[in-house]
Amino acid sequence: MFSDMTYPHLPYAITEAYCLIFAVTVWYRLNNSIGTEHEIRQLHNMIYSYLGMLSMDIIWALTEDGILNPPHMLSASVNAAADISVSCGCYFWYRFIEDRLHYSSKRKKMLDNLTKIPIFTVCVIDIISIFTGWLFYIDTKNHYIETSLFAFQSIVNYFYLLVPTIYSLHKADKVHSKQERSEYRTYALYMIAPLISGLLEDVFPRVPLLALNIFMMILILFLMIQNKQIYNDALTGLNNRRRLNLFMEECLSKATADKPVLLFMMDINSFKSINDIYGHIEGDCALKTFSDVLRNVASKYYAFIARYGGDEFCFVTEASAYLPEKIISDIQNSLKEAQAEKIGQPDTYVLSVSVGYAVCDTEESNVDSIFEKADNMLYENKKKWHVENK
Repeated sequence: MFSDMTYPHLPYAITEAYCLIFAVTVWYRLNNSIGTEHEIRQLHNMIYSYLGMLSMDIIWALTEDGILNPPHMLSASVNAAADISVSCGCYFWYRFIEDRLHYSSKRKKMLDNLTKIPIFTVCVIDIISIFTGWLFYIDTKNHYIETSLFAFQSIVNYFYLLVPTIYSLHKADKVHSKQERSEYRTYALYMIAPLISGLLEDVFPRVPLLALNIFMMILILFLMIQNKQIYNDALTGLNNRRRLNLFMEECLSKATADKPVLLFMMDINSFKSINDIYGHIEGDCALKTFSDVLRNVASKYYAFIARYGGDEFCFVTEASAYLPEKIISDIQNSLKEAQAEKIGQPDTYVLSVSVGYAVCDTEESNVDSIFEKADNMLYENKKKWHVENK
C-alpha cells in the first residue's frame, strides 16, 4: 500500500496526472472557430508546453519518492525538459497575446526575431546544464537541485509574462468597450499564476501549485475566448454587429455635448466585382486587409471597430477630440499604404472605401437613428464614387 509518509510526492504526481487529462480535453476542443489560425497555433503550443511540463514533473515526483530510479543522465534530461517546457509556455503566451491584441510595428519581424533570442538561449543552457550543472544538477540521491544561476531562467520567464501584462493593462485603459476591457484585464491576470506559485511553493512544496494555476488560467482563457464567438466576426476577428449594437447602446446613453459619439460607416467600393473577378478567397483577403487597416487606425484614436455585415464596417470614437475628416483621411491613406505593394503587380486591384458618419451629442436611446444618419451619408458618397469612377 502507498502512503503519504512512504511516498510523499505521490499525491503531487496524481494531481498533475489529472491536470494532464483535463488539458488534453481542452486541447481537443480547440479549433479555428474561436480565433485566428495564428492565435490557435499559439494556444496549441502553450498546451503542448504544459503537457510536456506535467509529464516531466510526474516523472520527477516519482523519482523523488524512489518509485522510479532512472539513470543520472536520464534524470537530468527529464528535469531539463521540464524547465524548457515552462519557459516555452511563457514564450508562447507572449506570442498569443501578440497575435490577440494585434501588436503593430513596422519592424515587427525584427522584434519577433529579437524576442526569440532569450528563449533560445535558455533552452541551450538547460541542455548544457545536463552535463555541466550550470542551472541545476542531480545529486547523489537522484534529487533535482537548482543553482543560483537558475535565476536567469526565471528572469526570462517573467519577461515573457510581464510584457503582455503591461500591454494588456495599457489596452484595457484605452478601450471604451466593457467587454474588451474585461478581456484585456483577464490577460493581465495570467501573470498572477506563476507569482502565486512562486510565493507558495516554498511553503507547500508537495502541492503542484504551478500546474494547478496554469491549468486554471488555460481553462479561463479557453472559456472566455469560446464565449467571444457570440460577439466576434469569424473571418476578420473584429467585433460583430451584435456587439456593436450593445456598445452603441452603452455609448449613446452617456453622450453629451462635451463627449459626443462619432460613428463612421464604411463600405468597400466595388466589392462584388472583386469576388466576381478574383474569387471569394481574394474577396476574403480584401476584407481582412481592410480589417487590419482599421485596427491600426483605431489604435491611434482609441476607437471601437466592428464588421457591420458583408463589406460594411463601423468605427466609433469620441467626437470632441478628433475631426471626422481627419479620421477619414487617415483611414484612406492607411488603406493606400496597405495596397501599395499590390499595385502594379499582375492580377491585382485597387481597394478603396466610401465613408459616412454621424455625431450624437445628447443622450439617445434609439441606436437605429444614428446608424441611419451615417448610412445616408455613406449612400451619398457611394453614389459620388460611382459617378467619378465610371
